[in-house]
Amino acid sequence: MSPDTWSAILDGFERDIALAVSGGIVPLWTPPVDAGPLPAALADRARRVLDAQADAVAILKRARHDAGTQLGAIDAVPSGAASDRPLLLDVRG
Repeated sequence: MSPDTWSAILDGFERDIALAVSGGIVPLWTPPVDAGPLPAALADRARRVLDAQADAVAILKRARHDAGTQLGAIDAVPSGAASDRPLLLDVRG
């Protein structure tokens, strides 16, 4: 493939990374057919895209962990309807 075609492929990766980190839904990726080798002139850009993907994965894993922590805290609070325990405690007597 030509450098322009590979540049377009890298553009798509960059769009998907930005979309994922912003909370959007990334479309399913299908590899290009007969992409051929990456042109040497685009190797540095491809490395930057790969680094950005790794950063995005770390950001999304952290967000997933934080969301799980928040959901765990919410689940720990008893619901008013299901609880037979008193809502107030009189400590003065």
